[in-house]
Amino acid sequence: MRTYERYWWWVKEKKQMALVLFMIVTLMLQLQMKGCVGCLETERMGLLQLKSYLKNGFEVEEKIMMKSWIHDDTSSDCCHWERVKCSDATGGHVVHLSLDKLTPVIYELKPRSLNLSLLHSFPRLQSLDFSFNMFSDLFDPINGHKSFQRLEELRILDFYQNRLNNSVFTFLSEARSLRTLNFSRNLLDGVFPRNVSRMTKLKTLDLSYNELSDASQIKGLENLVELEVLSLAGNTFNHVKSIQVLKYMPMLQDLDLSYNEFTDLDRLGVRIPSSLHVLNLANNQLSSTPKGYLEICALMNLRELNLRSNALTNFPYCLATNLSRLRTLDLSENQMNGDLSSFVSGLPSTLEYLSLFDNDFNGSFWFSSLGNHTRLTVFMLSSRLGVIQAQAESSWLPPFQLKILKLKNFNLGIAIPSFLSHQHDLRSIQITYSQLKGPFPGWLVQNNTRLEAFILNSNLLTELRLPRLVHGLQALDISGNRIYDSLPEDIGIVFPHLKFINFSSNRNHGTIPSSMGEMKSLYFLDMSYNRLYGQLPKTFLRGCYSLKNLRLSNNQLQGKVFPRHANLTSLRLLFLDGNNFDGSLEKGLLNSKSLLLLDISDNSFSGTLPYWIGKISDLSFLYMRGNKLKGQVLHQLQNLQLEVLDMSRNSFSGSVPRNLNVSSLRELRLHSNEFIGSVPSYLFKAELLQVLDLRHNNLSGMILNTTIGNTSELGALLLRNNSFQTHIPEKLCQLSNVGLLDLSHNKFKGAIPSCFGKMSFGAQQYNGVFDAYGYILVYPFFQSWSYTSDLNLLDNKEELGPKFNPEITVNFFSKSRYETYQGGILRYMYGLDLSSNQLSGEIPVEVWDLKNIKSLNFSSNHLIGSIPDSISKLENLESLDLSYNK
Repeated sequence: MRTYERYWWWVKEKKQMALVLFMIVTLMLQLQMKGCVGCLETERMGLLQLKSYLKNGFEVEEKIMMKSWIHDDTSSDCCHWERVKCSDATGGHVVHLSLDKLTPVIYELKPRSLNLSLLHSFPRLQSLDFSFNMFSDLFDPINGHKSFQRLEELRILDFYQNRLNNSVFTFLSEARSLRTLNFSRNLLDGVFPRNVSRMTKLKTLDLSYNELSDASQIKGLENLVELEVLSLAGNTFNHVKSIQVLKYMPMLQDLDLSYNEFTDLDRLGVRIPSSLHVLNLANNQLSSTPKGYLEICALMNLRELNLRSNALTNFPYCLATNLSRLRTLDLSENQMNGDLSSFVSGLPSTLEYLSLFDNDFNGSFWFSSLGNHTRLTVFMLSSRLGVIQAQAESSWLPPFQLKILKLKNFNLGIAIPSFLSHQHDLRSIQITYSQLKGPFPGWLVQNNTRLEAFILNSNLLTELRLPRLVHGLQALDISGNRIYDSLPEDIGIVFPHLKFINFSSNRNHGTIPSSMGEMKSLYFLDMSYNRLYGQLPKTFLRGCYSLKNLRLSNNQLQGKVFPRHANLTSLRLLFLDGNNFDGSLEKGLLNSKSLLLLDISDNSFSGTLPYWIGKISDLSFLYMRGNKLKGQVLHQLQNLQLEVLDMSRNSFSGSVPRNLNVSSLRELRLHSNEFIGSVPSYLFKAELLQVLDLRHNNLSGMILNTTIGNTSELGALLLRNNSFQTHIPEKLCQLSNVGLLDLSHNKFKGAIPSCFGKMSFGAQQYNGVFDAYGYILVYPFFQSWSYTSDLNLLDNKEELGPKFNPEITVNFFSKSRYETYQGGILRYMYGLDLSSNQLSGEIPVEVWDLKNIKSLNFSSNHLIGSIPDSISKLENLESLDLSYNK
C-alpha cells in the first residue's frame, strides 16, 4: 500500500471513530435531558408526601417501604423510583403507581383510611394499584367524594384484597374515565352499589368474592354499555332474577358467575347475553334438563365454557350443533354418565381443551372418539364411582398433538394407550389408579423431549426402565406401584433436572443410588415405605443441596446420619423415622439451618440430646420417640419455639424440662421415660398446648396448685402410671377444655372432685381443641407451558406430594384396651380414667351429669355407695367400669 493511500485510510478510520463518539455523547445528553424532564418537582414532592402518609399509616420501617423514594437527593429522578412509571409522551408525568402489598401480614387487620387528595399531584395518572393493603375507608378532606374527578386520565384502578365496603362507591363512581376496576375480595354486601351505573366507560369490572346477594338485583349495569368483562364470582347469588339485567348488555364478552349458589341452568341460560365469548359457571349447584343446555347451546359466539363442579347428570349433546367456535370445555366434577365415546365424538371439532375429570362414568371408552378434534392439546378424563374400560385400538392414528393428558380410574391393563406412541410434544402425563401393568414406559419419555411431569402413581408397574438418553424431566411420581427391584444406578445421570420425585410404597430393594447426588435442582424426595438398606451416599448428602422435603420413613436404612460434610442447606422437612439408624446425632444437621421438622422416631439413636440442636432456630416439630436416647433435658431446647415435641419411649431422666418456650407449643409427649419430680405448673399456662402426655414415668407431687385463668386449650391430660400420692386438686377443673383425663395407676387418695362437671366431658364441649394445624406436605409444580384461557384454569399447576395435614392422635385406655383417636374423631371422644388409685368416699352426684362422657373408669379404688338411677342421663356412655370397689 502506498504512503498516501495508507494516510487516507487512517483519516477515514478516524472520522468514523469520531462520528461514533459523537453519536454516543449525543445519546447520553438526550438521556440526561429526558431524565430531567422525567422527574417533575411537583410530582416528586407529591410522591414523598404520599410515602410519608403511607409510612405513618402502616407503621412500617422506611427500609421496607419504597426505600428508593428519598428526600435528600434532589437530583434523584422519581421516574426511576420503585413502583413508579412515567411517560415521555406526557412530558415525563407519573402515569403508573404500584402501591400494592405495602404491609406485612401481621398488620393486615388494623383498619386504615386512604387520603385520595394525595393523588392529585399526579394529574396524568393512568394506572393505580392499591391491592393487598387492607384499606377500610377512602376520604378526601378537600374535594370530598368528587376526588376522582381530578384524575381525568385514570384508566385502571385496582383495590383487590382490601376491606372496603359499599360506601366507597360514592367516591369510585366519580372516576368517569375508568376502563378497568378491580374490586375483588372486599366487603361489599347486600344491595348492589347502584352508582356503578355512572362509570359508563368501564370495559372491565371485577366484583368477585364479596358478599353481594340476590337482594342486589344488580340494577344499573345496563348503563355500562361498553362493558366487555364482568366477574361476579364468589358472591351469594342464587336466583336468576338478580342477574336478568345481563341480557341487555350487548357488548359483554366475558362473564364469570362461578362460586355462587345458582341451581337452575334452564332459567339461568335465558338471562345470558348472546354476545358472550367466555362463560364461567363453575362451582355452583346447577342441574339441568335438555332445555337448559339448549339455552347455553344458543350462545353461538361462545369460545370458552366452564361448568366444573356442579350437579349436572346429562351430556350437553347440543354443543356440537351451534357452538362451532368452542375451543375450551370443562365439565369436570359433575355427575355425568352415559355413552361417553358417543358424546365425545360429537363435540365441536374446534376443541382445544376438554376436561371430563371426576364424573360418574362407568363403561367403555374409545380414544378414537377424539379423532375429529384436530386442535386438541389438553384432555382430562376420570370417573369417581366406577372404572372406565379402555378399548384396544392398535391402528388408530390421532390427528392432534397433546400437551397435557390426565387419566384416572381406568382399566388400561398391560398396554399403555397405543395412540400415545404418536405423541411427541407432551409436557405433562398423569395416568393414575388405572391398573397399568408391566415396565415403566421409558419410551414415552424418550419420544417427548419436552416432557416435564410424568405421574404414574397407584398402578401395577413392576420395573423401572429408564430412557437411553439424558432427559429434562422435572417431576416423576411412580409411588404405589410394585417395583420391587433396586433403583437404576444411573437415574441421576438420565434425569439430572428432576425437582420432584415420589418413589414411596413400592417395596424397592437395594440402596439409594449415588448418582442422585447429580440432581442439583431436586427439592422433594419421598422414598418412604420401601425396603431400602445401607447408608445415605456421601454424594447424595453433598449434591442435593436444593432439597426441601426428604422423606425416607419406614425403610431399613442404617448407619450414622448427617456427618459434617452434609450439605442439605435448603432442607425444611426431614423424615427418617422407622429405620435402623444408630449412633448419636451429628453436627452435619446444623448445615440445614432452615429445618422446620425433624422426625428420627423409631430408630436406634443413642447418647444424650446435643446442645447444638437449639441452634436450629426454625425447628418447630421435633419427633424423637422410640430411640435409646438418655440423660437430662436441661437447656438444649430453651431457644426453640416448638409446636410439637415428642420424646416418648426413650430413657431421658431428671426433671421434666423447666425452661421450654411454650408460646407456640401444642403437643408435649414425654411418656415412657424416667422423669422424676413434679409437673411444672408453667405447662398448664401454655395457651396453645392441647396434648400433655406424661404417662409411664416416676412423677410425683401436686399436679396443679396455682390459679391459671381460663386461657388453656389443653384437651388431653394423660398422667397414667406415675407416683402421685396426693389428693386430686379442685384447681384441676380450671382446665375446662380437658375432655380426656387419665390419672389411673397412681396413688391418688381422698374423694373424687365434684367439679369435673365443669370440664369438657360435662355440659360444655371442646372449644376449638384438636383442630388440624402445622405443615402440609404438598408442593406446587408449575409447568413452563400453560393453556391460554380467560377461565383461569391453572392447568399448568399441579400440587404434588402427600396431601395431608398432620392430625393430632391420642391413645386412650377404654373398653379394656388402648384405642387410638385421631383428627375429627378425637373431637367427639370424652373419657375419664381414675382407676387403680386409692380414692375413697361416694361418687359425687355431679359425675352422673357428665353428658358428653363416653368412657368412665373408676375401678380398683375404695369407693362406696350405690349406683343411682341418674346414670341413665349418660346417653353417650359406651364404657363404664366400677369394678373392685366397695
